[in-house]
Amino acid sequence: MRLRAPLLVIVAVFASACIAGLETPNGRFGTIAVPAFDNGGGTYVMSPQAAFYGSTDLTYVPFSNDTCILAAYSASTSVSTGLVTLDAGDFLITQVSSRIDSLAPVAGIAFRVYEPLRPNGIPFIPGDTLSITVPGAVGGFPQSAISVRTAEPFTHDTIIVPAENADLPLVWTGATVPGSLMSFSLRYRNAVSSSEMNEQVFCSFADDGSATIPAAFLTGWRDALGDVRATRVVRSRWKEVVLDGRTRLSIVSSFGRPLLAYDP
Repeated sequence: MRLRAPLLVIVAVFASACIAGLETPNGRFGTIAVPAFDNGGGTYVMSPQAAFYGSTDLTYVPFSNDTCILAAYSASTSVSTGLVTLDAGDFLITQVSSRIDSLAPVAGIAFRVYEPLRPNGIPFIPGDTLSITVPGAVGGFPQSAISVRTAEPFTHDTIIVPAENADLPLVWTGATVPGSLMSFSLRYRNAVSSSEMNEQVFCSFADDGSATIPAAFLTGWRDALGDVRATRVVRSRWKEVVLDGRTRLSIVSSFGRPLLAYDP
């Protein structure tokens, strides 16, 4: 089973930097990433991935609505070897769309990460509620449970390359149930890249069906070297449970375009 480490990195972001000489953080943070995949014929599967961290100040912090930034982009992502993962039990239990499945620790890696036992992903209907039960372990992450409405499918209009000094309008199928967020990543190759896309315009918007990226962020997108560009648009829904004064459990469900086929 192939570990998709970048998913965990995306949902686990540092709340504050760890500065040498300060007391070591004693928090515990559980993070569950739940991406949707294309199963063909208009059906979908999910592949939840869970990790539980100790001695940490990690937390999940979603971007604010109507925010754009310029950022580096890399197709590959590495996980910090300084993170300490915790035992959360032999199996996690998932329940969604009238079926029950299990997540088990992935063998052969240094981190304790849980992925589906079912090799082809977990079939589900986007928009249904996913519940995950964590049995917990002595000396590890405590017994807990969390639920989230899974992110629904959507379509969006073609993302164009606007004229110089022009804004970029965006249109998509807006959410009919409140509580979701839309992110747009416009990736491109800038003048200092040897061959790969290395920069992006990343924007987060309220999920109401339309938004605009200001012209000030679009110079690199418009002037992409060799016209090398790509987009990634994601609807996300999330939930966080505070278990005690030092323990949090977060879950993020996502549905992206382009929608990828599941590759175990």
